[in-house]
Amino acid sequence: MIKLTFLLICPTIMIYLGLVVFKSVPITFILFYGWLLFVSILLQIGNKGHRLDRKKHFNLQSFSVGFISGLICLGAIYGTVAVLHNSIFDLNELRQVLEEWNFTGSTLFWLIIFLIFINPVLEELYWREVMYKRLIERVGAAQTIIITSFFYSLYHLVSLFSIFAFPFNFIAVIPVFIAGLMWGYFRYKLNSISASIISHILADLGIMLVFLNYIL
Repeated sequence: MIKLTFLLICPTIMIYLGLVVFKSVPITFILFYGWLLFVSILLQIGNKGHRLDRKKHFNLQSFSVGFISGLICLGAIYGTVAVLHNSIFDLNELRQVLEEWNFTGSTLFWLIIFLIFINPVLEELYWREVMYKRLIERVGAAQTIIITSFFYSLYHLVSLFSIFAFPFNFIAVIPVFIAGLMWGYFRYKLNSISASIISHILADLGIMLVFLNYIL
């Protein structure tokens, strides 16, 4: 149980080290995604019974569910910010924070591409596949979905503390938790991570469109 708790909390530690201690998005990427990739590969290799079945995970139903839910997420994210952006964050302060994190310059394009296409795959593989399988054997589906959603939301809260003022930083993490519940439910109901990956990609695309249109 100690090992499992460590696996659940460590992504948040990586985000904290990168953004709060080092104040650098590139370093955060190396720490956070390095952890997700390394642990996912290591645990998948170490447990043959938990290896990914491509035929099971990639099918038309999962694609349709992921695509439709992702479009809804994209529209909700972009629409909410379009209406409320003047009241939920200070653009000048946010730009300053992003500059402190080195989320600027010639590498910005590649960081955005990474966040849209690589981030959803690694996060879903870690939370809705690796952690999901290790938890569901111990606590069942409902608690597994809640636990993975909580720890998935936890490291988002670390970054939101710097982006939004109170109480919006706490309010902004609620949709993240709800998205985690939705993607966890997809994983359980469809027995597949492809729906959550596709939905997550479109949700992250909505966030990047907000960044490009309102912040950059």
